[in-house]
Amino acid sequence: MAGQPPTTSVPRKRALLVGAYERDNFGDELFLLVTEHYLAEAGYDSVAAAPFAADMTELLDRSVERFVDCLERERFDLVWSVGGEAGAITTEGAMRWSVAPELFAEYKAADGARKTEIRRQVMGGTHVETPYMPRLSAFPLNVLTPTVINSIGISGIAKASTDRRAQVLRVLREATAVSVRDPRASETLDGGGIEHTLAPDLVHTIRHMHPRPADEEGSGYVLVQVNQAQIKSIGLTRYADAIAASEALKPFPLRMIYAGLAAGHDSPEEYSQIRDRILEQDPGRDIEILDISRRPWDIVDEIRRATLWFGASLHGRIVACAYDVPRISLARGKVDVYSEAWDDGMPLKVNIDDLDAAVRSALSDETIAKAAGTGERLAILAEENIRRSIALADAATPTELAARRATAQEADLAIVQRERTAAVRQRDAALKDVETTAGERDAARKGRAAALKKRDAAVKERDTAKRSLSRAQRPLWRKAASRVASTRPGRYLVKQIRGRKN
Repeated sequence: MAGQPPTTSVPRKRALLVGAYERDNFGDELFLLVTEHYLAEAGYDSVAAAPFAADMTELLDRSVERFVDCLERERFDLVWSVGGEAGAITTEGAMRWSVAPELFAEYKAADGARKTEIRRQVMGGTHVETPYMPRLSAFPLNVLTPTVINSIGISGIAKASTDRRAQVLRVLREATAVSVRDPRASETLDGGGIEHTLAPDLVHTIRHMHPRPADEEGSGYVLVQVNQAQIKSIGLTRYADAIAASEALKPFPLRMIYAGLAAGHDSPEEYSQIRDRILEQDPGRDIEILDISRRPWDIVDEIRRATLWFGASLHGRIVACAYDVPRISLARGKVDVYSEAWDDGMPLKVNIDDLDAAVRSALSDETIAKAAGTGERLAILAEENIRRSIALADAATPTELAARRATAQEADLAIVQRERTAAVRQRDAALKDVETTAGERDAARKGRAAALKKRDAAVKERDTAKRSLSRAQRPLWRKAASRVASTRPGRYLVKQIRGRKN
């Protein structure tokens, strides 16, 4: 229209989201969907990427690209890594989960050159040190791109090698904003002098972004989920028998639900065996394996409608917490640590033999009252954390980013040098101990040789003395014998002896 300035649309910013989005695990998929939601509010369009490319149309309505390809092709306004124990996962560990088993077996058996070739083939490059947290200083186009690392678990690096620990800490030092979700990870970063926030897992925000419908009715189900590692630890028969024997569970229909079907996660075969074993113990039991889509929001909705969640998945518990659903977690490292920090009002670290008591506790008015408000409190904290992280990334300037990355590299070099110096000192001390031990051993050998020589000399001296005594005594015996032989009895004896000889 005449007289009015032309309208211009503000271009939306581009964010690269990096995580374990290439495999079937609903917790990782929720990280992607939730992060996308909050970034979209802040004016970002998101691209999903992982170490490996994958067609995730069935679960996520998209294909997932390799982040190496993305970072080498395009300069992004933001790179965001989110999710799980990503800080502790090595390249080999990521390949074990996500590449074809036969290719991984070939990789394990290959020499160095072939391993490099396979990594380039599946990941697009060989400079991938931390497969779910790209180090942007390795990508020239994005060396000054802000990075956010959210809800990350890195406690596993405490036992890692010096070089591996340095790789992870380097990425974290370069980041614009870092948040971790459990106190052990926070302590590790405190020890490394890395600025960070301790906050609940990002997925708690689904309480606000995907709220419970006002007219929703519960399903009445008790949802049961278990992964292969726990079945291996507990034993399938023992696990199924504990469920069948629980009097507290008998009034409720049981529905088994998968949290993830990626390698090493939940096993459909084991689920069928557990169901069949429970039916053997209780033929009339209402138990089924849920036949629903694997799409993450469908799983969330099932958990939200449940009467009780009982499982091994951390995000199964987090989703149940978000919607105030009673929940029970069997003993499992990362679930125990997280739940003790943020959600200790419901049973956790449960031994399978104590399942019946845990069910009674989780469904009791006292426990439900104790846990009331936890879902809302954690949703608020998680939402504040993601909004703060976005604000920090938006405020970062190229000068600040360059200085941060330069400082990170200097700090990493200093730490590596200190640790290597300490390792050299330990090696030198060990060598000195070896030399001392060798000297003591040689001295002992010499002492033993001297003792043997002294013993041999004593034996020789004794033998010489015996021979001398024998020579000295021989004439006396001969003289005495001659005297005896000169007597009549003596001559008789001599004659008798000679006669015997003849």
